[in-house]
Amino acid sequence: ATDILETVGVEFELDSAIGLFKKNGARVEGKRVFISPSLLTAALDSLPRVKYDPTHNKRLIAASPFSNAPMILDDFTGRFRQGNVQDAVKMYQLAETSDLYESINPGVVDPEGNDSEDPYIGQIAMMLKYSDKFPSLNIRATKSNTKNSDVYTSAKKAIQLIKAIKGDDSSPVMAQGICPLAPLSYDEESLINLNVLVEEEQNITILPCTLSFMTGPESLLGIVVHDIAICLAGMVYIQLLRPGTSVSLTNSSTMSDMRTMQPAYGSPEYLQIQTMFYEVCLHFEINCILGGGFSDGTRNDYQSGFESCFTAIAPFYMTVVDELWCCPGLMAAFAGGSFQKMILDEELIVNCNRILVGLNLEFDPLLKDKLVESLSTKSFLTIGSPAIYRKEQRVSHIFDKKGIDLGNDTSDVSVDINVLKEIEKRCATYVLPDRSETQINLLQRYQPTQCKY
Repeated sequence: ATDILETVGVEFELDSAIGLFKKNGARVEGKRVFISPSLLTAALDSLPRVKYDPTHNKRLIAASPFSNAPMILDDFTGRFRQGNVQDAVKMYQLAETSDLYESINPGVVDPEGNDSEDPYIGQIAMMLKYSDKFPSLNIRATKSNTKNSDVYTSAKKAIQLIKAIKGDDSSPVMAQGICPLAPLSYDEESLINLNVLVEEEQNITILPCTLSFMTGPESLLGIVVHDIAICLAGMVYIQLLRPGTSVSLTNSSTMSDMRTMQPAYGSPEYLQIQTMFYEVCLHFEINCILGGGFSDGTRNDYQSGFESCFTAIAPFYMTVVDELWCCPGLMAAFAGGSFQKMILDEELIVNCNRILVGLNLEFDPLLKDKLVESLSTKSFLTIGSPAIYRKEQRVSHIFDKKGIDLGNDTSDVSVDINVLKEIEKRCATYVLPDRSETQINLLQRYQPTQCKY
């Protein structure tokens, strides 16, 4: 990877970035920047390091629903359609009524019906109206979703809006992932968003999304070499902008299914790429975050369930990772989202965490006495403790545990009644975050019409 930086180079499609590299002695040919070992070493030396000490407190974390889903699987028709503002509101309501989620993101990306003057800031304003969780954005300002195609101004205003609502101007109030443009390039929009994050001193994650045999090499190791090179180039750029800026890495690269020309995330190949990438970050003591719970499926069926579970649990047995961040409801390789699958994925996370946490091996002090008594009662129903049962066992109210007789009821096989009831209950109990009159008036300026207070 370091050889590639020095001999092949990485393109930076922003004049100010090219000027910054030239000023710091990098060789530049057009838009291609060649990063020498000395420049790379200096940048890495100024980067805050992360020492990996496994805690063995392994867990899956629900980041936010859907990740980035332009399409939504309709609960009743079973067909994908463009996500709309109502879908976005519903997503926030479900996320806010669960303790599993530790961050939030406008997961229904560019929703239909967003008539805000600046659609990008409109999505941020919706997020701040409906959620109090920590913003961790997977969307970014682009020429197509900003007022007058002014990426810089919209990205800046969005962060300042978050600061105003959070009431904090001294520490990071949000995180954002910046995806380079494979192969070996940072496009203008990603660099502008990156510049704003550095200026506003927010949390930055670089996340390459390279597809084998398309935007990256055809071998899995080749993809990892490419991704490490492009991440190191971005980290050098950030350190030249502001030395000492913390940067995290993650990875969304995977194999391409050449039959459909689409990425395949629910696969062993995805896990192998991610694990190799993570191991390099361990070596360099670079903060790295792993994602899981992915699915390429387009229905709530065996494929989707298998892929979500497989990519959620396998990384814990492939490397020393303690945490894996999941986006419940994610389908179709990030292209789609499903509210029913969101609920099912939440249940998956709860059950997988029970396995990862393990058992509390404390004997019931009355166990011997109960065993003696059971020889007479022939059952523990009258002598056992319901409290111990409830503590030790968890019966899912989402997954079907009705038994074989009730399982023969085929009166309604098109929908999962338990899931739909959970969605309905959670949306009905949702309460808007408490906002002051000043905050309400500020958000009102940017809200889509449907979401105005």
